[in-house]
Amino acid sequence: MKVIQWNTSRINSPMSGIRKYEDELFKNMIKIIQKEYVDIEIHRILRDENKLLGSTVVSWFLKYKCKDADLIHATSQVIAPVVYLRKPKRFIVTVHDLAPIRYPFEIRDLSERIQWIFTPKALKDVDHIIAISEFTKNELIRLIGTKEENITVIYQGVDHSLYKPLNKENCKKYFGLNPEEKHILYVASNLYHKRIDLAKAVFEEIKKYRDDIKMIKAGYSEKLEGKGIINMGWIDEKDMPKLYNSADVYLHTSEYEGFGLPILEAMACGIPVVASNKASIPEIVGNAGILIDLDDNCAQEFAESILKILDKNIKMDRKALERSMEFSWKRTAKETLKAYFIY
Repeated sequence: MKVIQWNTSRINSPMSGIRKYEDELFKNMIKIIQKEYVDIEIHRILRDENKLLGSTVVSWFLKYKCKDADLIHATSQVIAPVVYLRKPKRFIVTVHDLAPIRYPFEIRDLSERIQWIFTPKALKDVDHIIAISEFTKNELIRLIGTKEENITVIYQGVDHSLYKPLNKENCKKYFGLNPEEKHILYVASNLYHKRIDLAKAVFEEIKKYRDDIKMIKAGYSEKLEGKGIINMGWIDEKDMPKLYNSADVYLHTSEYEGFGLPILEAMACGIPVVASNKASIPEIVGNAGILIDLDDNCAQEFAESILKILDKNIKMDRKALERSMEFSWKRTAKETLKAYFIY
């Protein structure tokens, strides 16, 4: 069987959540095929590096080709509209989330607006959908009207050879942080649904009680202003495990997540997690972290939970580490290969 994966990442693009999913899926599939002699040939097509030619909408027309494939796997929902331009023999699409439908005001440019005009309808015309969480599956049923039998849930994973517990003091020093201080890590964009406003409110609450605690904001080079906040900006993938291990607590205030990969990566590093009890987050955290309902008093509840963890001076959260072991990219790849043969 010949399979082509249509990737939404550009050639040589910086690491992102979707890029990680696409790279790890392809890499681990190749390993499984070679080891187990699976009768399947897999190729991938990425978007062009050029900003104009590599835009998603232009790529619909110029980049994504079937090339006699028995199955096409679009690894992001915004590639689904290609179903109207090509006629794959079988067409599977991975849906990460439907945030632009829930939060249309977050759409930032014309290309993204066009994508989300056509994507919801196109998802009704594909052969099967892979959702990265039960939450995303339920969103597909609720917002798109997808039939439950047309969706398979396959979780994302984590590379445990990379994301693992490291010496905390050395990691803090690597980033020029004071080992005598405590650090809360917050990795997110500034999109509304990430609730960066809540993260800041939580930190303001914490500062009422202790002044030896700093907050690290990382991701997408967008800053979070305030005294005691350290903006790291974009961190290279090879340094992310060190950054997680620099933290004493990982904070995640998002109210909408298709999966929540940073949460899993923090847990794989043995970092205690305090997160919102929303969307897919409870599926990932399970009983291995503290989940807070997003109500009127939640900033104080977040702060109290974080302070309790810091007072206990937890060096490594074994429960979080053990929970993370349930997720791996090998498992993601194996379950996706199985879906190729079934659907």
